[in-house]
Amino acid sequence: MSVESALDQLIERYQQAYQQAGVKLVTEAHDEWQAPIYGERVDDDMVEWLPAHQSSALQFTDLANALEQPFHTSLEALYGRWFAADLNVSFANHPLVLLQLHGSEDGERLQANLAGHVLMKRRLRQPITLFIGLAEESDDLLITLNNETGQVGLEFVGREQHEILAETLEEFLQQLQPRVVA
Repeated sequence: MSVESALDQLIERYQQAYQQAGVKLVTEAHDEWQAPIYGERVDDDMVEWLPAHQSSALQFTDLANALEQPFHTSLEALYGRWFAADLNVSFANHPLVLLQLHGSEDGERLQANLAGHVLMKRRLRQPITLFIGLAEESDDLLITLNNETGQVGLEFVGREQHEILAETLEEFLQQLQPRVVA
């Protein structure tokens, strides 16, 4: 199975879980963004959302060239398929948030943050990882993709991966369970 297929299945399971629970998909709105996922406004800060296929996939080529650092192919597969709000999920009963892109402006922000992360890893002389999510149990516990091996693991900000969750991003996505947050 590919990263794209695993992500498609996760998005489908996510929507079904919310629909079955009778809970609307809502996210914080960024009014300056032209996010294709935004629907009806719920209040001053929140909007309903629905996932949308990217018409042209987010590309990391320019960033990779600028950093002189090729990125693992699964990163583009993860961030170049859908626009969606961040996904509340569980992995082995641990609450996580899988980062997603609201729209192209959010993709620019993601790339700037990834550049800072890669530069920090270089400065610390640590293996390059790319963040894809957060653990809810600690503000500085990241879910990262090892840029060389493709393994998905946990690391604290400024530290190396200390626990491997899955050998591949596909395997990781397949094991995620939607977590309905009202």
